Amino acid sequence: MPIDVLLQATTQGLLMGSIYALVALSLTLIFAVGGLLNFAHGDFMVLAMYAAFAVLAAVGVDPYLLAVPLFGLFFLVGTGLFRGLVRPVLSEGLLVGAQLTLGMVFVLQNAMLLIFGGDHLSVPTVLSNRNVAFGTVILPLPLLVASAVAAILSIFLYVLLMRTDFGRQVRAVTQNRDAAALMGIPIVRVQAKAFGLGIGLLGLTGAFLVAQFTLTPSMGLDLTLLALIVMVFGGIGNFLGCLGGGLIIGVIEGLGTLFFGGTVGAMAPYVALVLVLLLRPHGLFGEH
Repeated sequence: MPIDVLLQATTQGLLMGSIYALVALSLTLIFAVGGLLNFAHGDFMVLAMYAAFAVLAAVGVDPYLLAVPLFGLFFLVGTGLFRGLVRPVLSEGLLVGAQLTLGMVFVLQNAMLLIFGGDHLSVPTVLSNRNVAFGTVILPLPLLVASAVAAILSIFLYVLLMRTDFGRQVRAVTQNRDAAALMGIPIVRVQAKAFGLGIGLLGLTGAFLVAQFTLTPSMGLDLTLLALIVMVFGGIGNFLGCLGGGLIIGVIEGLGTLFFGGTVGAMAPYVALVLVLLLRPHGLFGEH
């Protein structure tokens, strides 16, 4: 196989991997502070994409200009959902929380289906149909911008969690909720902010990704599964593992598609996850 084709697939895999890393990082943040597996995670991102499409169709505002407003809106939605729906079930265990978020999946998907229909939608932006060449590697400009934004946000979120008072509070709640409460940390406030931040990042990222995907109301489940794969692959609760795991899964998916085609290649991340769980049950970067 020509080296330039291999390099093309690897580079695009790394770009997609940075996006997967951010989605998984925000999912890990929600799981870490509340013990909640948010199966509606990908659907919130798809909702942000449809929101960007709706504003573009209504008033002609480019989706990229909606990134910050969508972050603020989804942050408020996330904190509201936590206080109104999620918080009451956290004490009931992981299974009840999972059932709640699965219910959100059906509500969000059917709402989007009812409002926007089931047709595939392509959303144009100012960067659509533009490419950037790096030697023999040709990359779509929307993907390049989206992955760059995702990488910056991932690094920002990691620094926020590791170097700020809020991040220390999040890690304290993650390690021992009761001890954190005894130390004066406002548990519910930290959980609400973390949940809002995780959902808000999906709103911001969705605005940048809308030009990269063909929209369908049911595509959120695939994004959620990939985020879960990255989270488990890197080590559950390991923020740095999400960054590395996202890049590795992106490359595996890109090379799998290159060597085996679209349908079989899409199975490559799942096969990689099974192998990692067999060899390292706690993930590549996880600890016992």
